[in-house]
Amino acid sequence: MLFIAALLFIQVQADTSRPFADTSEKREVRVSVRAGDRKREPRRIPVTDEHRRTAYKTPLAGALLNRARVARMSQDSALISYEATSYLRISAKMAISKLGRERLIFRHENASNVKWHRETGAWLEVKGSRTAIPIIPRDEEKKEAADALDDPDMFAIPYYPGQEPLLTFSGTEVVKSQVDESELVNPIAEGAEAYYTYSVGDSVSLRLPDGTVIQLRELDVRPREPKWNVVVGSLWFDVSSGQLVRAAYRLAVPIDIWAQIRADDPGAGEDIPVFVKPMISPMRAQVKAIAVEYGLYQGRFWLPRSRSAEGDAQVSFARFPFKFEQAFKYASVNMLDTLPTIRIVADSIRLRLRDSVHDCDRANDRIVTKRGERGSNLKIGIRIPCNVAKLQTSPELPKSIYDDGEEIFGSIERDALMKEALAMGAQAPVSPGSMPPTIEWGLPFTRFNRVEGLSSGLQVSQIIGGGYTASASARIGIADLEPNAELSLSRSNMSTTVRGAVYNRLVSASDWGNPLSFGSSVSALVLGRDDGFYYRTSGAEIGWALGAGAVSWRVFAEHHRTAAKEVDKTLGPAFIPNVVAREGGYAGVATRVLQSYGLDPNGFRAFTDARFETALSDSAASFHGRGAVDLTVSRGFGSIASALTVSAGSSVGELPSHRHWFLGGAHTIRGQRADTAVSGNAFWMGRIEFGTAVQGVRPVVFGDIGWTGDRNRMADVGRPLSGAGVGASFLDGMIRFDVARGLYPEKRVRLYLYLDAKF
Repeated sequence: MLFIAALLFIQVQADTSRPFADTSEKREVRVSVRAGDRKREPRRIPVTDEHRRTAYKTPLAGALLNRARVARMSQDSALISYEATSYLRISAKMAISKLGRERLIFRHENASNVKWHRETGAWLEVKGSRTAIPIIPRDEEKKEAADALDDPDMFAIPYYPGQEPLLTFSGTEVVKSQVDESELVNPIAEGAEAYYTYSVGDSVSLRLPDGTVIQLRELDVRPREPKWNVVVGSLWFDVSSGQLVRAAYRLAVPIDIWAQIRADDPGAGEDIPVFVKPMISPMRAQVKAIAVEYGLYQGRFWLPRSRSAEGDAQVSFARFPFKFEQAFKYASVNMLDTLPTIRIVADSIRLRLRDSVHDCDRANDRIVTKRGERGSNLKIGIRIPCNVAKLQTSPELPKSIYDDGEEIFGSIERDALMKEALAMGAQAPVSPGSMPPTIEWGLPFTRFNRVEGLSSGLQVSQIIGGGYTASASARIGIADLEPNAELSLSRSNMSTTVRGAVYNRLVSASDWGNPLSFGSSVSALVLGRDDGFYYRTSGAEIGWALGAGAVSWRVFAEHHRTAAKEVDKTLGPAFIPNVVAREGGYAGVATRVLQSYGLDPNGFRAFTDARFETALSDSAASFHGRGAVDLTVSRGFGSIASALTVSAGSSVGELPSHRHWFLGGAHTIRGQRADTAVSGNAFWMGRIEFGTAVQGVRPVVFGDIGWTGDRNRMADVGRPLSGAGVGASFLDGMIRFDVARGLYPEKRVRLYLYLDAKF
């Protein structure tokens, strides 16, 4: 994310010229990219004596920080050269909702041999490069892969003198002596005392083969106020030299993108049409973890071994997790005598040379040259083989672009580092009023169903500090006119969230799909396919969630009651009746575990959804429990792909009618109507689908079968519900359209349009 954001500030200017040959008679293409012309004065808070007095918890913390500042601004003249293999991977996923399946929508990875010399610059020879965009046709994917090769910023350089050791992901960002709060506030830069406090943490001693002992010391960094442009984390330094050895940190709070845009330019967004803004709101992002690790070479040179950043962004109801990874393996240090001269040409020749790249002879290489961005004087030359197919199958890369890349990027060690440094206690201090409240509205808060009709609302959130956020939300439907409201207090470190809430809600009794989402509302309005069953709850809960909710549990005490159907029909057929709830008080525990394996839409993938609930009811003085597991596996076989779903659930005790399982509809048995008469305290279900292995759009044929009823009469199944049909899956199941015919008991044809299909 930081890498992509940095690129937004790069201005590319181009003109025409001609390629020319070097002494090896290989075709060369020289490209120059320079930083944008926009100039601005840095913004910072003046450091006062009070800031200096309160910044350091102990004198040792101040001494360690000052030593790190000197090392950060100095250059080790003894480091003359190095040779290394550089790896880079950028990944982006997309999920339709908070609990929706995460699909890979973009991944690029490359490997390069990097030779750097102080007198010359950095020469990169590309050894491998490939791009995967599973949601678009393969021809378009190939074009994007070629464009990535032509982008000099898509390659990682381990180190050069003056490189920022902490906040750098473009690979060519230079160190700045003082903080600038219009960007991320660097905790090591001069003036950071106005924004941070520092304390000394753990220490580690390393003994080298020659008997030398190197002591490492941890410096814990905490911001004075919860703001988006300050960090929380842990920095480790070599005590004697002050060199950064490792770092794990994150942004203190999520970024409200709309608020940040308005802060930078109060008039921004005024030209956006009124009907567009609700479609792209809310907009926010969070950088959950950044890690930097250095290795010691020849007993004296600390050089980067890995850099990574991960987080997610939200635009309307869509969520976009992202990850940026770099890894470096050094072949030699100070062993290179000289390197060929890197000749930088004017910006004006770029456009025609860029076009000539695609006419390159496959037997030859081409060369791209540039200067480092954002104040760097580093000269960079990149030699790119014209045989793109060879680059895509390079042994320097993981076996598949869909692999986790553990052998290269070391995600297990990195995750352990971040888990230790970024635990729940690593927070900005409690500081009420330091940030303005956030108001969210738009499509995620708008829905349509047969109980509320059209319903909309908003949510107001206030970051308090200490990881705490207070929220209040309200909505009302025009059909039932019953207010829904919720007050909550949560604490999060962006990886784990603990939350408490009191509420009056409309709840979906359905175990599949998301009937109260915007996507399901479109189907309900246009096709009359409201497959949800609803009841109302008033009460309180305490919950815990890992990540976006992959693992979660809640302890609740609430009152359940029937939600009357207020809307009969819309543009489609008449709505089905709603369930009659067994009114009363319920107290219990519920948990849900969502897991997925595999990213390749045409490879092997597996998805599981396990959910369990136990509760006591005061209305019947009874106890009940229910549990269910869904498993979906998919696999490609050449030009054909298939998916199989098996699901089963049962219960104990007297299960209330509104906690039964209901089969029929887009996510269970297509072709059959979801009906309160087709429900029970146990069920089983199977779905099988076949489609093409084509990316972008996948034609599908399917068949569904299932049963629900009394758990004590599972041997007396009779004839199960069934249906079959054809459909089309778009963007790896993000959008799905099906035409299904019921086989038993109903034999009608039904249309379905829904989001977030498994296949």
